[in-house]
Amino acid sequence: MRNSEKGQALPLALLVLAVGTLVIGPFISHASSNLIGSRIYGQVITEQYSCDAGIEWALWRLKENPVLTTNTTYDSTVLEPIPSEINSSSFPVTELRFVEAGESTNTITPEWQDGQGWHDYPISLVGIGTLTVVIDNITASQNVQVRLKDRPNPPYHFQGEGPYIAEFEITYSGACTVQVKLPAETKYGPLGPGPITITITYPVVGGTGATETIIPEWLTGPDWVHYPFRATDAGIVLVIVECGAPIVRIKLHGGPAQPGEFSYTADYTAVIDEAGSYEIWVQTRDYDEEEGEIPYYGPGTITITYPIASYDIRAQKGDRTITVRATASYLATRVISWQIE
Repeated sequence: MRNSEKGQALPLALLVLAVGTLVIGPFISHASSNLIGSRIYGQVITEQYSCDAGIEWALWRLKENPVLTTNTTYDSTVLEPIPSEINSSSFPVTELRFVEAGESTNTITPEWQDGQGWHDYPISLVGIGTLTVVIDNITASQNVQVRLKDRPNPPYHFQGEGPYIAEFEITYSGACTVQVKLPAETKYGPLGPGPITITITYPVVGGTGATETIIPEWLTGPDWVHYPFRATDAGIVLVIVECGAPIVRIKLHGGPAQPGEFSYTADYTAVIDEAGSYEIWVQTRDYDEEEGEIPYYGPGTITITYPIASYDIRAQKGDRTITVRATASYLATRVISWQIE
């Protein structure tokens, strides 16, 4: 090397050293963060898998016994004996609670019927509670009346400006009909700023409860035919029979004393107060002028919808919690929501 070139490598070496100093520090920090993150991620995944296992365990127990508990607070004892560990660690804290059918309402706005006299507004399923009828867009009237068809007296009487509000305490479950009557001297109803409206808000049987539907094989015979089912909660049983029989009779065994009687198609409701085994009884009849009632053997379908229980399952492991809402019956246990916290 010539004397004129001495020291030329020093700036290059210093530059490399400076760059290395700037790069190595963040690289080491990044590697350390990755190691810590990987460790935390692995822990989170392990906890989540463990919670999944706890949920699956509770779902399996529900499938084995759909009426496992009626306790409305989280409880782990109903699931015991619980496995001691999972993934070489303690089994997650897994709890179950029964979801009570809370109070719930439904609102409908049926089409207004012009003209005088009583007009019917049927509701197929109502529960125990307060039914409210609101008639609006009315500015003046001599006399508008509102009543329930099965409870005709005394009706509500309204005059003057609206809205008119009628409230009825429902003490039964099933079907009802709201009736509205316009004054006789008004052909098309009271005058108002727009079309007269009726809004009916009524309690719903079962609230947040769930239902399951089965369509059993059509059976006919000379007398009542029995269709067993197992309800895991209280609530409404709905039966729909579609066939060509002039006479159809339906009843819930152990339920109402008098069967419902229909023609050709049947829409039958009954209320059960607790979980248990029940039977729907169906009788189909034809009619002969000489013999009177005779068995009907034609084809048809029967649809039975009945209440089933809802449950919340909660599994906790470390910082991870999974909550599941499931419905359980003797046919199947179904998950309807899944939340990871």
